[in-house]
Amino acid sequence: MRHTDRVEVTLIDYGPKSRVSEKQLGPDEVIAIEGAGTFSTVDLSVNASEQLSKGKDLRKFSARVHFESTRRGHASLTTSFIPFIEVRWCSRALSMLVLSTRFGSFLQESQRRSLVTEEKLLIPAEVRGTAYEGKVISELKRTHEFYTSLVRGGIEIEDARYLLPLATATSFFSASTLESLVYLLRKVRDGYGIVTEELRVFADAVREILSSVSPTLVNSRLSFTGQWTEYVPPDLMREPDGVMESLFDGLLPQDAKVIDFRKLNGIESVIQEKAHLIPHFQGMVEAVVLEAPSLAAYHQSIRHRTVPTSVESILEASSRALRDPQRCLVIPPSVRSSESRTAAFKDACVRALELHEVLREEVGPAASIYLIPQSVRIRTVRVYDLFNLLSPLGFVATRTCSAAQWEERAIAYRIWREVEEGAPWLGSLIGEKCRHLGYCPEREWCPIIMKYHRYSDEEHAVHNRLPEPPEKRG
Repeated sequence: MRHTDRVEVTLIDYGPKSRVSEKQLGPDEVIAIEGAGTFSTVDLSVNASEQLSKGKDLRKFSARVHFESTRRGHASLTTSFIPFIEVRWCSRALSMLVLSTRFGSFLQESQRRSLVTEEKLLIPAEVRGTAYEGKVISELKRTHEFYTSLVRGGIEIEDARYLLPLATATSFFSASTLESLVYLLRKVRDGYGIVTEELRVFADAVREILSSVSPTLVNSRLSFTGQWTEYVPPDLMREPDGVMESLFDGLLPQDAKVIDFRKLNGIESVIQEKAHLIPHFQGMVEAVVLEAPSLAAYHQSIRHRTVPTSVESILEASSRALRDPQRCLVIPPSVRSSESRTAAFKDACVRALELHEVLREEVGPAASIYLIPQSVRIRTVRVYDLFNLLSPLGFVATRTCSAAQWEERAIAYRIWREVEEGAPWLGSLIGEKCRHLGYCPEREWCPIIMKYHRYSDEEHAVHNRLPEPPEKRG
């Protein structure tokens, strides 16, 4: 078993970069030249060659452009620098934070599809050498033994994973941007909320990587400080603030609850008369939804970054779960089918939460969060516009598909029902992605599509046939 501060971060590639007039230009120069080109013509080859022919120092030029642009709030430059990174031996606690950032795309190792071995359990670096290290290792092993017994007893791994703690290792590929990483780098530098040793190692490695290939842009962006000068992702690694509790006074929906519905006056009739134009009206309708998913489902939901999300502190969620496990733990239906298994599952979660509370008091929250089981409910507020209510790429259509994870499906269907109850005209337009596409894109189709379209194995094969390579087309 490894400690959490042994997270591995590797740079695969980065961009933009180019060669002009026999000179290799990196992100600093390319982005500065293209940015300056917005005042005349965006043409890298011409503008870079002109600068070089005049003997201009591109480093000084880039430094001035980036310094001035960042202070004017031009995030278009910092979202143009994209490092491609692999992260391995990272905890679910860290990935839950990193993968929620606004400008980026991620491919993550799935606990729904791969069995978690004991070596994938990580020991919080904060307990290394303390009297609690042995207790943590014993608890992690005990939890994993139960997880293994669930799988051997016929429970699907996607359900058994609800028992696993946030100390479980994962890996992911990131095609993010500099702007997405600013908050995380500052969280560590300035001590925003809970900062684990793992997060510190990750942030140091990322900053070193970014600075090695684009030092001027990175330094300019990080030196631009002031109130609200970052795009803040949903950060559950905060100290408790009580905001969610004060707003919702104990409300903890089992699936989801629409707490506000906003629409532009007159948009209802426009949508009904000109449904083909709905994609152009995305922000004119919004459903504000209170959800309380498990941490396992939350981790999946934040991957849908087109849905703005606010989340409470994970410490508030864990304390509530320890006080009221019956209401605040999500126990998969396959586990609930057996009373003895349900009791054992709940006992295992409570035992982990009790050790979490001890660590929180004796060592600190940075150590304790790793013991929190993924079954713990966490309160979120999410805002769904027309894209996420209607598009086959949006949240509701994607997550109501029979291939989606069961807890996320329950949330998506609840959103659909709640929206339909308050706005029947809109609810009648919502549907699973096969309704909008006219075919099923999954390997195996299910009867849901028959609610909307005539369908068959033959038609399914036609729609899902691999296209011919371009060179073989006529």
